[in-house]
Amino acid sequence: MNRRIVSMALAIILALIPCLSVLAVDNSTVTITMFTDKYVEITLEPTEWNIGDVEPNTECPTNPTWCTITNEGNCVVDIRIKGEDAGWVDNPGAYTWTLSSDNTTAVKKYALWYHIAYDSADSYTSITTIDTQMRKANGDAIQLIGNGDQKQFGLKLLTPLADTSTGHFYGDRQMETHITISTVIA
Repeated sequence: MNRRIVSMALAIILALIPCLSVLAVDNSTVTITMFTDKYVEITLEPTEWNIGDVEPNTECPTNPTWCTITNEGNCVVDIRIKGEDAGWVDNPGAYTWTLSSDNTTAVKKYALWYHIAYDSADSYTSITTIDTQMRKANGDAIQLIGNGDQKQFGLKLLTPLADTSTGHFYGDRQMETHITISTVIA
């Protein structure tokens, strides 16, 4: 019987030997960090479009990949766009071009559109003085999914009709306008 007890004890000891290394390991922890605050931030590149000299009733387009919008925040955002009237740089209130709300031009009325890169050819969407969601030609909203996500777009401007019967703008004026690109949490 002693032999049986010794054999049994030896079998138990041999069975526990592989488990001893597991029992001797030191404990470690994993730290999990979570952000519950959402923040919205975008960057645009470039932020200026210098067209140069223009003639009346002339289209001035950029490349469809001209501007890149990058989501620098940590949440999904909808992209919005808003234009404004153009003003004479030297005296903005004295001479203005009104931004068209119906894609037409006239004397002192210009039109402006955007085109989402890689969307349907010639799918330009009107920019007005009303803050609106940017969309593709099929109506899908433009969203930036998370940090580092990007979209590209181009612009097209149609200058006003001539101010005078000579077919020119009235006097030499440097005109300027601004487009506001903004975001809201989707």
